[in-house]
Amino acid sequence: MGNHEHHEFITTGGANVGRTPRPRRATLDNPASQLGRTYLALSESRSWLMLHELAAEILARFDRLDSEAAISARLRDLRRHHGVRVESRRRGESAAHEYRLLHLARGKSQPDMLEALQ
Repeated sequence: MGNHEHHEFITTGGANVGRTPRPRRATLDNPASQLGRTYLALSESRSWLMLHELAAEILARFDRLDSEAAISARLRDLRRHHGVRVESRRRGESAAHEYRLLHLARGKSQPDMLEALQ
């Protein structure tokens, strides 16, 4: 089967008749999927990465050779379908881009209600 990912499609009646079914979303922490590998490699990097550098990181960590075109598509998926903030910028005077994830600071979490009652 190679690098091809399989998606299950959910079909429903009513308002969705005639619409293209949406694929079930892959989890972002699953290294068995291209999306997961791309997310994990980029999220754990402390520097900006170009597509070929990201491909090399994926190969080194997960022993999978994902193409630069596939990685670029997964970056778009992360932005559009998963709400992940992926920043890009040109590297120097080159037309090539480099990428990183923007890690937002997490706010103070709410206390567990069971702990609050005890």
